Amino acid sequence: MKKKLLLHICCAPDAAWIPEKLEQDYEVTCFFYNPNIYPAKEHEKRASEMRRLAKAKGYRLAEPPFDPEIFEKRTAHLRYQPEKAGRCSICYRIRLEETARFAHENGYDLFATVLTVSPHKLVDRINRIGETVAEKYGITYLPSDFKKEDGFKKSVEESRNYNLYRQDYCGCESSFLYRQLFKDAGSQAFVPLISCEKPGIYDVQSFRRWLDRKKLKTGFLFFQQTPTEAVLREAYEERIFLEPADNLDWRKRIFAKKKQETREINLSDVSNRDIFCDPL
Repeated sequence: MKKKLLLHICCAPDAAWIPEKLEQDYEVTCFFYNPNIYPAKEHEKRASEMRRLAKAKGYRLAEPPFDPEIFEKRTAHLRYQPEKAGRCSICYRIRLEETARFAHENGYDLFATVLTVSPHKLVDRINRIGETVAEKYGITYLPSDFKKEDGFKKSVEESRNYNLYRQDYCGCESSFLYRQLFKDAGSQAFVPLISCEKPGIYDVQSFRRWLDRKKLKTGFLFFQQTPTEAVLREAYEERIFLEPADNLDWRKRIFAKKKQETREINLSDVSNRDIFCDPL
């Protein structure tokens, strides 16, 4: 007899082939649980597509009520952080912990998630969190990296076969904003890239004024040292990307693939920090 596996689903495209693969070894039930999705109509759109896919493929599907307050209460203080920062870790944990709890209380032998099929997700972090919540609830977690062996490519192809809606942002309000900013960047004459050790509020405000003078919607500030929460909030509200220095080359490659011009600019060209120095 096959063991019963509860498979967390984030969206229909990521579930396009993985349940069938796992059905070779397990009795699989899909579990659509994503309180992070913003706004509510977007959640319903993704849930509806998952219901349609489940019906077409004969998947078993469990779908608890949508309660965005769960996510909002846990991550409100991290709204202004860059993508892939602490907010994402909490988001993974919320979803995987509820999957583990539901699996434990409803007689499943183990659980897993399709999150690891995405090239944008941090697989090691997801698997570590999965193991942690599994231990808490006394159930087995099945670690994965479903994007291997062209897994993501398979999900894209199968999504097209079923004409599934493919969202262009992860889910939360912050990711929605950052996706819009990225679209704005792609529509500009060029994308300014600025590196600095640790930006301050004055740097963010000066950069905003510089962007406005150049008639640019957004730009990137890359930091070596993590800025204060106030600076993160300022960048968020001023619609400026604030990211770790390690992201610089990655962003350049992304824009190069899109044939979008980028320009590396010195911080001193947009922000005169010397005015805060005591001349004595």
